[in-house]
Amino acid sequence: MSNIPFENAAQAVAWIDGLRYASEKNGLENMRALCAALGDPQDRLRCVHVAGTNGKGSTCALLERMLRACGLKTGLYTSPYLMRYNERMRVNGEPIGDGALAALAQRVRERAEALAEAGVRPTWFELGTALAFLWFAEEKVDVAVIEVGLGGRLDATNVITPEICLLGPIGLEHTKQLGDTLEQIAFEKAGIIKPGVPAAVQRQQTDSVRQVFRRVAWEKGAPLTDLAETPMENLSCHARGAEFDFRGHHARIALAGRHQADNACLALAGLDLLRQKGWALDEARAMDGLSRAVWPARLEWVDDGTLIDGAHNAHGARALADYAREFLAGRRVVCLAGMMKDKDTDACAALFASIADAAVATQIDYQRALPCEDLAAQLADHGLPCEAVPDEKTALGRARELAGENGVVLICGSLYLAGDMRLLLNDDGGRI
Repeated sequence: MSNIPFENAAQAVAWIDGLRYASEKNGLENMRALCAALGDPQDRLRCVHVAGTNGKGSTCALLERMLRACGLKTGLYTSPYLMRYNERMRVNGEPIGDGALAALAQRVRERAEALAEAGVRPTWFELGTALAFLWFAEEKVDVAVIEVGLGGRLDATNVITPEICLLGPIGLEHTKQLGDTLEQIAFEKAGIIKPGVPAAVQRQQTDSVRQVFRRVAWEKGAPLTDLAETPMENLSCHARGAEFDFRGHHARIALAGRHQADNACLALAGLDLLRQKGWALDEARAMDGLSRAVWPARLEWVDDGTLIDGAHNAHGARALADYAREFLAGRRVVCLAGMMKDKDTDACAALFASIADAAVATQIDYQRALPCEDLAAQLADHGLPCEAVPDEKTALGRARELAGENGVVLICGSLYLAGDMRLLLNDDGGRI
C-alpha cells in the first residue's frame, strides 16, 4: 500500500491512467464496493443521467448550462477529456483544481488499495468516476449532470439513482462490448432507465430502436417521453448555431449543426421533466443559458480557416459531412485526420473523402491509434489525395499549406486529436 501522498495532480492522473490496462471490469460490483468504501457519495447527489452513442456530451453541456443559469450549483461529469484530465469533472463550468484533484485522488487510492488486498480491483474509469462523485458531494452541488462512459447498463456511472434519464441517438460503436446490432446497443443504453424515473429519448434511426426503449421503460414503470412524437419547428441553421421552437420553448444555440439542435431538444425535454418533478426553473434564464452553452471540439471554429470536430464514428462523420456540404461549399477543404484503430475507420474515411479536396493523416500519440500511413491509404482508396505526416504540429502546418489562404482545415477523426490540436491552437483551460 502506498504511504506517500500525491505531491501534485500529475502524479494522481498518472496513477489513474496507469491502471487503464491493469484491472478487469466486473459488472457494477467493483464500482459499488469502491463507492461504499468512500461513504457512497453518489447517494448524496441529485443527478441527471445521459446515455447515447453520439451527442450525449453536448446534451449534458446544454442542460448543465441551463441549470446553472437558473441559479443552481452544478456538477458536470463527462469523458473523454480534450486537453487535461481535470476537464472530466466541473463545478459551475470550472474544471477541478489541481490541489483538489490530488487530495481526492489520494483518498480514492487509499480505499482502492485496501479493496485490492481483498481481491477487488476497480478500473481506471471507475476510480475517476468515484472521484467525481466524491468531489460533487463535498462541493454540495445542487445537481450533477452525469454522462455515461460506455454503454449504460454496466457503465460505472450506473450506480446512481437519477432524477431523470436522457437517451440520445443510437449508432453502431463498441460492438465487441455492446452488441453488433442497433437493438442490442439500445438495450445496453436503456440500462440506465430506473424504476419510476422519468426518461426522454431522442429521435432514432429506426422504429425498432424506439421499441427497445419503450419496452424497457414499460417493464420498469418509467414514464417515457419520445421526442419523435414532438419534433422541433421553425428550424433555422447557420454556420455557427441554430434557432428553433420546441414544445413551447423558443431556443437559440451556439453549437453548429442540425444534430446539435436535436441534442438541444433532448436537453430541453430534460428541463421539462425536472419542472414536472417540481423544480423551479425560470424559462428566460434557462433559454439565456442555452444560448451561451459551448462544447469544445464539436464543429468548433478556432478561426475562419480552422474547424475542429471530434467525429470518430460513422454517425458523427455523417453529421460532419452534412454540415460541410451545407456550409463549406465553394471553399477548398483539407482534412487533417487521425483515428483510433478500433473505430470504423473505413466508413469514416469514405465520409471524409466525400467532402474534402485533400487530406493529411497524422499520428496520435496513444496506444490504440491507427498508424497514420494506414489511415492515409484508406483515404486514398476512397479517392482523396492524402499525405501521411506523423508529427501533429508539422501535419497542421502542411494542412494549412494545402488549404491555402481561403480554404478550411477540417480537423477530424478523434477527440484525442481534437484535444491535441486545441492545445496547439487555443488553450482555454477547459472552461465552458
